[in-house]
Amino acid sequence: MNNKNPLKKNSYFDHLLRYQKIYLCMLLVILFAVPLASNYRQEKPLLMGGESYYYLSSAQQELPYHPLTLLFRIIPDSLAYLVPPLLSLGIILLVYPLARKIDISEEKLFFIVLFYILTPTYIFTSVTLSSYSLFLLLVLLGVNLLLLETTKRYLALLPFLLASWNDTFSGLLLLGSLAGYFFLVKKSKERFQHLLLISIAAMMALNTLLLKAPFFLGSFTVQDKAADLISDLGSFSGVGVFAILLAVVGFIASWQKKNILLLLPPLTVLTAAYFFNTHTTFFFSLFIVILAAVGFATLLEQNWKLSFLRNAVLLLLLLGISFSAVAYLGRLSEYQPTAIDQDALEWIRQNTDQEAVVLSAPENSYYISHFAKRKPVFALHLDYRDNYQLSQDIFTAFYIDQLFPLLEKNKVSIIYVSEEMKQSLPQEQEFLFLLQNERFKLLYSAENAEVWSFEEEKK
Repeated sequence: MNNKNPLKKNSYFDHLLRYQKIYLCMLLVILFAVPLASNYRQEKPLLMGGESYYYLSSAQQELPYHPLTLLFRIIPDSLAYLVPPLLSLGIILLVYPLARKIDISEEKLFFIVLFYILTPTYIFTSVTLSSYSLFLLLVLLGVNLLLLETTKRYLALLPFLLASWNDTFSGLLLLGSLAGYFFLVKKSKERFQHLLLISIAAMMALNTLLLKAPFFLGSFTVQDKAADLISDLGSFSGVGVFAILLAVVGFIASWQKKNILLLLPPLTVLTAAYFFNTHTTFFFSLFIVILAAVGFATLLEQNWKLSFLRNAVLLLLLLGISFSAVAYLGRLSEYQPTAIDQDALEWIRQNTDQEAVVLSAPENSYYISHFAKRKPVFALHLDYRDNYQLSQDIFTAFYIDQLFPLLEKNKVSIIYVSEEMKQSLPQEQEFLFLLQNERFKLLYSAENAEVWSFEEEKK
């Protein structure tokens, strides 16, 4: 008996495929509304994540290099929370015309978009400003224009140039992908292709040499290479275990179809990039999502001797991905900044000297700059390795003769101890214990958040 793809004869699934764009966009709106409503009930800022407040702070300080920085010189901060879901909706809407142009089946397209929406990395980008989300939107727009067979394809120059104005890594990723498509897949050498590649390379050089864009954007959180890719291990990004299992199936299926040469270059590049900077999980997750959709479609089309077993396996995989997304939504309510953070930082803004330098965990730097309007010890430049090394030296110091020179050298006058720091740092030793010294004075305390002053040594 041939039981290949039982869903093809299912009228409900046919209806779902026909109107999938509407249903999937509604799902995205729901997944955005849940954490937004949770933040509102908890009186938290509606916008999450250090990267969001990096761009808002940079716009206030007139740091010029990034498109999102320029955008928030126009858009008021009160409307910033609307930008992430609009970017996510734009990405989904641009996927559909592209899929028609490159002949992706309706079924495979449905699962690609569904897994994309349910992946923690992309749930997070619907509530936080993400430069890589903007990058993906611009690239999809550029590819849609590029595939037009008229002179309108020259319009692709603008979104591709804006996309290359992100960071050096994403620019190289774009340049390499376009070059591979032009010379290895399409195998043509038109004048427009050369113009496009040269223009992107020139924009990258301008961005890197003159505007000092970093090679990798971020990281905006403490990196954990062992966990950041797998959201089920507690990270605030990455993909679920079931999606990874499906991606393995998709990889094997592609290997069997002799598409391995198309998969190895991106897999190698993205794996290497992840180990240098886990902020590139965005791209790695996208690669896994596409492979997972291929894997699910492969299982769906296979001939199974026991149809009920196939249905049970496929249902288990879909439920696993869905439960992973639901569990992730529950954890988002714990993500910074909290209402406690906002209250404490606004107290600093209202009650401390404008020239005060504030010490806190490196990932709090963006909140300090935005809410407290003060200079954080860990500068907003993105050379995070130096920041984290200095933070280790400060927060693991056992003696005051180790700690005080570091505080004096960095001109620290205010210390913000967040609720998360109180939970993660040892209470009976190192930094929190040394706060009992007479040179520290408690200025503010509320719900496990504290503000201390560090006084100059009396002569």
